[in-house]
Amino acid sequence: MNNIQYLQRIILVAVFFTTSFIVSGKNKVYSEPVIPGALASYSEDDLIFIQEDGKKIALSDLKGKIVFINFWATWCGPCVEEMPSIQKLKSKFKNDEIVFIMLNIESNLSKAKKFMKKRNLDLPVHIAGSPVSSSLFKNVVPTTLIYNKEGKLEANIQGMRDFGDEEIYHALKELSEK
Repeated sequence: MNNIQYLQRIILVAVFFTTSFIVSGKNKVYSEPVIPGALASYSEDDLIFIQEDGKKIALSDLKGKIVFINFWATWCGPCVEEMPSIQKLKSKFKNDEIVFIMLNIESNLSKAKKFMKKRNLDLPVHIAGSPVSSSLFKNVVPTTLIYNKEGKLEANIQGMRDFGDEEIYHALKELSEK
């Protein structure tokens, strides 16, 4: 890598981190629920997601399944870079083995769906339906959370990863077989 490419990468990383902190402004990712008051039956510490069709789903509803949650944004270069590897990982599992939740931090389902379609990605887009604890999301995108079948956090991965890596596949496969 020559000096110009190295300098460009450093500038890109600096801009990314500066932008992610300025844009977020808070330690919470949140979107108003589609139906006001519809989330009253869930506890305050449960993660609530709004699906592409506007329906809500809670992390607690997914007990018994491995849950892969990826916090991302359309403007986030590392998020865009890791998406194909997430698609590759998702394609290795049956639909019922692992639930993939691509949590758009911009809280814009329409924009997120267009983004996925333009890139020919078949990843389910969600937005937050309740505040997300700063202990889980620290304003770093991408961030990936992996929950086991009991609903316990197994991994909090901050920053970009190659989810097409065989080690990640085998670790998730092992989790799904427990």
